[in-house]
Amino acid sequence: MPRSSPRLRCVVLTASLVALAGTTFAQHQDPHGIVGCGKAEALAHLFEAGMSPMGDRPPGGEIGPREAMTDTDVLSNFVDIEIVPGVNTIAGSNTMTVKSLVNGLSTFTFMLRSNFNITEIKYNGITNLSAVATGTYGRRVTLPTPLNTGDTFTLKITYNGTAVSRGFGSIEFQTQAGIPIVCSLSEPYYAGTWWPAKDGDALTMGDNSDKATFDMWVTAPNNLVTVSNGLLQGVDTLSGSRKRYRWHTNYQTASYLACFGSTNYNTWSTTYNYPLAGGGTGSMPVQFYIYPQSDNSGNRAAWEKCTQMMATYRPLFGEYPFVNEKYGIYQFVFGGGMEHQTMTGQGTFNEGVTAHELGHQWWGDNVTCRTWGDVWLNEGFATYSAVLWNEFKPSGASSAASQMAGIRPSTSTGSVYRYDVSSADVIFSSQFAYNKGAWVLHMLRHACGDDATFWSVLGAHRAAHQGGAASTDSFANVCSGVLGRDMQPFFDAWVYGQGAPTYVSSSSTQTIGGTTYLKLRLRQIQAAPAAAVFPMPVDVRVTRGAV
Repeated sequence: MPRSSPRLRCVVLTASLVALAGTTFAQHQDPHGIVGCGKAEALAHLFEAGMSPMGDRPPGGEIGPREAMTDTDVLSNFVDIEIVPGVNTIAGSNTMTVKSLVNGLSTFTFMLRSNFNITEIKYNGITNLSAVATGTYGRRVTLPTPLNTGDTFTLKITYNGTAVSRGFGSIEFQTQAGIPIVCSLSEPYYAGTWWPAKDGDALTMGDNSDKATFDMWVTAPNNLVTVSNGLLQGVDTLSGSRKRYRWHTNYQTASYLACFGSTNYNTWSTTYNYPLAGGGTGSMPVQFYIYPQSDNSGNRAAWEKCTQMMATYRPLFGEYPFVNEKYGIYQFVFGGGMEHQTMTGQGTFNEGVTAHELGHQWWGDNVTCRTWGDVWLNEGFATYSAVLWNEFKPSGASSAASQMAGIRPSTSTGSVYRYDVSSADVIFSSQFAYNKGAWVLHMLRHACGDDATFWSVLGAHRAAHQGGAASTDSFANVCSGVLGRDMQPFFDAWVYGQGAPTYVSSSSTQTIGGTTYLKLRLRQIQAAPAAAVFPMPVDVRVTRGAV
């Protein structure tokens, strides 16, 4: 690298890798408010208090043989339940419409925790079936006759019982300001703690690819307002001082993303305006449900930022994916946030959480992680979405590089891919699923060569998997296709592999034949169990002194 100047200074830039390399990371207070969804924070608080989130499989409780998850496609769920605060009971039914994807389908397995009694199972509205319990949640029915590919059937499961909450708080009966509040947070595999759902067994990798439309009808005391996914179809006044709220979403929704919240909410709405493909402007309601004691102008303004966030994300991710229905935020008992599809639950008014949860509507809801091992496709993407909001928002923007320095993992020894999914705390690792996952995206952005190509990668990922689920391998394949080169080694090292490299650089000058040269040395060092090589382009900046 010949230069005429006798004074040369070289700075090695590792394309945002400096903060991720090595093993001497420190915990941080992020100045940009990028605090993730709060699930990881909640886990930390539980551990500090000497508790941990509850798993749910006793010894010998593994689910027995069942048909493959890919043997059936649930087309719709019609959940019609009544909740009774104080005694904490749920009674009602779910009617599933199911299509066989194989010839000779003879059984169907759904999840409903063993604390619930099943009073009736109707096949096609006529035939009574019985269910065989398998594992803590599994209920397997034998179909009257085997079905072939394309055949459909309905299964109405009527049940009742006292709710038992698991995980982060899968079904909570609590109070706020002396008023009952009942709300759900089913992630990762706890939908079966409050409604009969097709799902994987608790504490397993699972498979989130089978999504369905939902009707969610909730009957509760008439002083409570109930919110759920999709659009409100009506409110019915019932005997016994009760009301029934009827919600419906026509978008494909994963089982863990179905939700409801019931308390004495104050409500208001704003409008999200967006450009139509053929010209003109469309509009979508943005709805908010808040505790009366939290209802003030500051909190309203904080949540309403999500409307500008949708406009800011639009050129980066594409249009908000559920624009034909709504987006909304409702207050619930969980301290962070949960990206329930079309209706996020939040226990905070933090801007970073609001940006993170909204980002999930694209990455986690519209495109869902295929298994819980792939959860970084949800959480790493949403964490990076909050970075992008701070980078591109209309005022007070800050560079991605400065923000990424604030979300460094405190250790680099683990993998982004979650091989162990036996509890919520190991799945939702702030170090790996969130922070290191976001770093993988930031490095991928640089490896793409320019931002336009990176947005093209995200667009192709969405186009390939929207309304369904993606694995790490399928995302890697999309990247390879867009970039025109094999990106699997990148993912093998940075996502599937453990650790991170340390970069050591030095430089000196040499004068040969009257010409001054820069001599640059760069070493990449990684110790076991790290990958043998961590592929990543490294930038070099050379600053020349005065001639």
